[in-house]
Amino acid sequence: MKTSEDSVAQSKHGEPGRIPGEVPDEVLGEVTGPPFEPVRHQPRRTLQNGVGAILLIDILALVLVLASGPAAYLWLDSSRPGPLRATATPGTQPRPTPGPSVSPGAGGSPGAGVSPGVGASAAVSAGPSSKPVYGDGTWTRTDPLPQAKWATASVVLRDGRIMVVGGAAGSSSFDAVASTAIFDPATGHWSQMTDMLQARAYAMAVTLADGSVLVAGGSRDGQPLDTAERYYPGVGTWVAAGRLNLPRTQGTLTLMGDGRVLAAGGGIEGTPGWSTTASAEIFDPTTGMWTLTAPMSVARGRHTATLLADGEVLVTGGATTYHGETGDVTATTEIYDPRASTWRAASPMSEPRYVHAAVRLSDGRILVAGGWYATSNSDPSHETAEIYDPATDHWTATGSMTNARAEFGLVPLLDGRILALGGVDPSYKVQAGSELYDPATGEWQVTGGLGVAIEWAAVQTLPDGRVLVAGGGLDALASEVTAACQVYTPAPR
Repeated sequence: MKTSEDSVAQSKHGEPGRIPGEVPDEVLGEVTGPPFEPVRHQPRRTLQNGVGAILLIDILALVLVLASGPAAYLWLDSSRPGPLRATATPGTQPRPTPGPSVSPGAGGSPGAGVSPGVGASAAVSAGPSSKPVYGDGTWTRTDPLPQAKWATASVVLRDGRIMVVGGAAGSSSFDAVASTAIFDPATGHWSQMTDMLQARAYAMAVTLADGSVLVAGGSRDGQPLDTAERYYPGVGTWVAAGRLNLPRTQGTLTLMGDGRVLAAGGGIEGTPGWSTTASAEIFDPTTGMWTLTAPMSVARGRHTATLLADGEVLVTGGATTYHGETGDVTATTEIYDPRASTWRAASPMSEPRYVHAAVRLSDGRILVAGGWYATSNSDPSHETAEIYDPATDHWTATGSMTNARAEFGLVPLLDGRILALGGVDPSYKVQAGSELYDPATGEWQVTGGLGVAIEWAAVQTLPDGRVLVAGGGLDALASEVTAACQVYTPAPR
């Protein structure tokens, strides 16, 4: 039965000019305050009778303490963190970061990876390679996540590696975790990295233009969070990234063309009720501040937000209210104009949807598929799909998926096709099937099946066009979760 914000997350049953990865000087200035005093340059001294040597050793020791990742100890609330590693795991030092590239079928900004199926639209991987790798359309098991979990957030780093953060090791945010892991497509292995400053499930995440990763909101212990933090891959360190003006769980983050980030909607009330907000706010990476912008016309959570080719942001569907077992789902859509800081209504979808998925096609249109049309325990998943054309503000029906899905993954391949996988079917069973949508024909075709059925997993397109799925819930209530990871190698068209 759905009785809390965690229930909604489950199924129906139950600064420019910086070196990428470099920590900004002002951040280091912030984190090296009390209890540590900044190192001041000392006059050069002659070592006499060992006194100067001792003084020099003391200064060097202090420098080492300051350099050991003090930002990782900026805790975000009154509780204290467990032991945190302040540097990247040995053997996973950051690589030189190439400039971002967007491949055909991109659904977002360069490097702006998100986790499909968790209330945000898919984004194609940005990385050093855009040459597609083809195979026989099957899934292959790879190195498992260091921890079994679902309801994670994931992004593509600028060097093409995949980062998975947070999530829940059990069925709700009372089991939220702070763990962070990075998958290297070149080796097929995961490396466990420094934990986030705060455990959070159902969080929002995006890779910023400088290569750092912003994680915001989510839930812990049944309550939505207003905290945010930022990860610098170059040093393997998390720092606090201000506070949202409102707590948000299961909302959306969208990297915009000017480098700022739009946070929209989400749940703002925790257990035992769950209500959504129409508010929106902007994170400015150059100042580290969150600023309220114009609100949407409709309160919504578990919606999608997709960056359009002209830099505007399309928001679709979502649950507008949710209390107990009943609530309202909307078919409305609206568009945010970052230049004017305003929203305008767009044509509604043909039917209400939430826990659906969206992706931008290579021609700039938006494909929306699946989801549920009500929050009661009796409505089945959608198999229908439709396409929005920003040029005409018009929705057009397209081919239906071969399997109805909610809480599933939807990601673009480099050749423009779209892959749907996993999710919850109309009987509330988790499924292992996957299928491909071809925009040229408007049809879906069944492709290789997953080795394990999952819902709400981390799903990202790799730089070479393969697709990684990591973790997820094994049943409709996510009473069991998995660390299993699989890689899909598409067959050529």
